[in-house]
Amino acid sequence: MKKTLSTWMLAGVLIPGSVLAGGFKIALQGQKQSGMGHTGVGFAQDAATVYFNPAGMGFARSGISAGVNLLMPSTSFLDANTNQITNSTSQVFTPLSLYGNVALSKKVNFGLGVYTPYGSGIMYPTDWTGRYILNRIDLKVVHIQPTLSVKLGEKFAIGAGFIYSQGHVGLERDLPLSSNQGNTTASVKLDGRASGIGFNAGAYLKASERFSIGVTYHSKVNMEVEKGDATFNNVPMALSSSFPEANYFSSELPLPSELAAGFSYKLTSRLTAAVDFNLTFWKSFDTLSFDYQTNSAALADTKSPRLYENASAIRLGFQYLASEGLQLRAGAFYDQTPVKDGYVAPELPDNNKVGLTLGASARLHDKLVLDLSLLYEDVPERNQTNKETGLAGTFQTRVFSPGVGITYLFGKSNKRKNY
Repeated sequence: MKKTLSTWMLAGVLIPGSVLAGGFKIALQGQKQSGMGHTGVGFAQDAATVYFNPAGMGFARSGISAGVNLLMPSTSFLDANTNQITNSTSQVFTPLSLYGNVALSKKVNFGLGVYTPYGSGIMYPTDWTGRYILNRIDLKVVHIQPTLSVKLGEKFAIGAGFIYSQGHVGLERDLPLSSNQGNTTASVKLDGRASGIGFNAGAYLKASERFSIGVTYHSKVNMEVEKGDATFNNVPMALSSSFPEANYFSSELPLPSELAAGFSYKLTSRLTAAVDFNLTFWKSFDTLSFDYQTNSAALADTKSPRLYENASAIRLGFQYLASEGLQLRAGAFYDQTPVKDGYVAPELPDNNKVGLTLGASARLHDKLVLDLSLLYEDVPERNQTNKETGLAGTFQTRVFSPGVGITYLFGKSNKRKNY
């Protein structure tokens, strides 16, 4: 009982709800790109290329792009033992992005990105069947990325950026502890901040006016939680010494590395197509370990297996120049899950998924552009029995996310290009 209790308390911390990309990754790093199925490795459009491919900065018009999405996931769980359906509590999350791209010379560009690559969360009703595994989890990760690109010729460039990452995680769950002190329920709340460093590098070739191709690499970032708060509430008096009211924990969450390649091709004078292929090295996330500052017989340090697999995604997008002041976009993607059978859990009810996107850009002024995006994602049903907790049932998730952004352009404009 003591070993199981300790594992249940810790097994899911730091893992957000499944949204938008395989594992716990968010694919909302630019409004224009999101409208085209989140393509951009081989299609440098605006300052968001700081994230998608830093080498592309020299082929995109200098400017500032800022955006926000309303991210609205919904998850349902059908209990295999009772046939009871539990719906997650409705929540709205707001991943943000801010990018700047400035030409320092004809060959060198400097860029800065502040964006949300991982985040969101999930909350279940307090009386649901998995309340001893999870009631609520929330994760926010922000990357700050100063970046340089250098043109090695008229058609080819390389670029790289340093990443400093800051994150926050919160988790709550009930504890299966009996008490004679009324109807109060024992629970644990974990709250911690994390940080890490990494880099992003890429190459970009504008082979012709019609065809561009790029490759980029996002490094692994180890997010380290040091002295996170572990608070135990309503623990029975007889067990209070085993669960101190105030405790601390440390842990580490590897944000995986990613390799991406993409190209764009101008099908007509008004219509451009883009394709991206992403491979995320999720195998780096094989174990989740926790170290408590104060241990007891019922509260031991743990190692929980995750055994993630590498996963790929294919993305397709189109952009149509409807007029000198309006661009229209559409896209689709297929994204593999890294979560193996037997390890699907309330913290990450993931599956292979498909998504559809729409977008538009409207020129409000010679240098000011309004960007809009809309995403729908379907995570199909997945019937699982978790090997650690024994929770058995079927998860299903859907995601809806509208987004809005503003782009301010520097220098002279070309009304048919470089929104």
